Amino acid sequence: MIRYIRRFIRLDEVLLLILVFMLFAVGYIQLVLSTNSAELVPTARGVLQTLWPSSLPLLCFIVMSVLLHRFQPNTDQLLLPLTAFFSGMGLLFTARLAPSLAVLYPDTYPDVDSRQAMWITLGLIVFGLIVLVPWDDILLKRTRMSLIDHMAHFRYAWLSIGMLLIVATLFFGVDPNQSGVRAWLTVGPITFQPSELLKIVLVIFLASYLDERRGQLVSGMEWSGIKLPSLAAMLPLLLMWGIAMVLIVIQRDLGAALMLFSVFLAMIYVATGRGLYAGGGLVAFLVGAYTLHHFLPIVQLRVSLWLDPWMQERGYQSVQAMYALASGGIWGSGIGRGMPAIVPASHTDYIFTSIGEELGMFGAVSVLLAYLLFAVRGYSIAMRLTGTYSTFEQLLVVGFTTILVIQAFIIIGGNLRLIPLTGITMPFVSYGGSAVLMNFVVMGLLARLSTKQQPLNALKPSARE
Repeated sequence: MIRYIRRFIRLDEVLLLILVFMLFAVGYIQLVLSTNSAELVPTARGVLQTLWPSSLPLLCFIVMSVLLHRFQPNTDQLLLPLTAFFSGMGLLFTARLAPSLAVLYPDTYPDVDSRQAMWITLGLIVFGLIVLVPWDDILLKRTRMSLIDHMAHFRYAWLSIGMLLIVATLFFGVDPNQSGVRAWLTVGPITFQPSELLKIVLVIFLASYLDERRGQLVSGMEWSGIKLPSLAAMLPLLLMWGIAMVLIVIQRDLGAALMLFSVFLAMIYVATGRGLYAGGGLVAFLVGAYTLHHFLPIVQLRVSLWLDPWMQERGYQSVQAMYALASGGIWGSGIGRGMPAIVPASHTDYIFTSIGEELGMFGAVSVLLAYLLFAVRGYSIAMRLTGTYSTFEQLLVVGFTTILVIQAFIIIGGNLRLIPLTGITMPFVSYGGSAVLMNFVVMGLLARLSTKQQPLNALKPSARE
């Protein structure tokens, strides 16, 4: 019976998506009951009317699963449910915070729940375009090169795009949220963060470069018995260090700098297998950040707020976040029963605090474990990739996985005061436009690459060790 069902649907994926939908439905109904935002009729039809149209994006995930079964049946069956889980958390908590934000910021954040649903739906469409469209067939007919060929062979074009984004942001960047960071560009009616696209193009460039220069990085030259990479092979490390420092100095975008450099360190470690290079890069970043701490007021302020928020005039946000997490306890106050909007930026920078207050430590740890599960799944996909461009594709998967994982742990660490708050969004969960779309692009590329992975039982014993 089960084998017969699997002929028509991706059963494991659909069951996980149904579980995610049920979790969202329970949370949304509790929100309605707690806030009295709508009348709930205790019938099946009444419940469905309450959930509509808020649940539409999650229903679209099930439709996407059916399309994947038809056109890309080898896509990994855990990536889409994890994306749906994170997106569902974002939909639920933007709906929770929307009434408060409409009162506090009527001109800046009106209807954040509807907008978040729109961005997630658009992101899922982008995901489908990346995974379902036969790009290899289209490009091979027109250019005699596959999609992976274009990504691997035009790395300097990708690097140029990244450099142009940085230059454009330096000269034309705006600060629509009055956060002190000019990290947005405005093109007509659209305002977006170039760093969101920058992280993707830099991963593609680094994967191609490290794949080609892997031998030079591993062998290199020897000095006093220590093997060192050649100077030419060290250029990406120096370039990434310079980009990170430029982002800190001019744009004051600490989160993007830390994320980009962390992704680079992960990729160079995977490419070479040597912790010395990753450790050297980390030391260079720490030295640069420590030096800039003495010259840049924004860095000094972030560190001071991290070390002692009670003694700072602008420490209100951090202090209220700690009170919110403490009030949540183990099981939380319940969805709709807390006061998460008291914390400024509770829908973006401090969305994890909102989760911790109303779902407690249990809910917060569940979200954290979901990101850990995504990390394990992403890196396992990289280990099982085979083919002509397997090394390049492995580096791509490692880079894309690390983007989302590092981004999540940076913002979670900032909320818990493990590190200074850096002001980046929590993937798929935080409210946002360009950030949500680019996260779906990353997940779409991961899903497309996962079609080439081998089953675990097909790997040689050495590959599983």
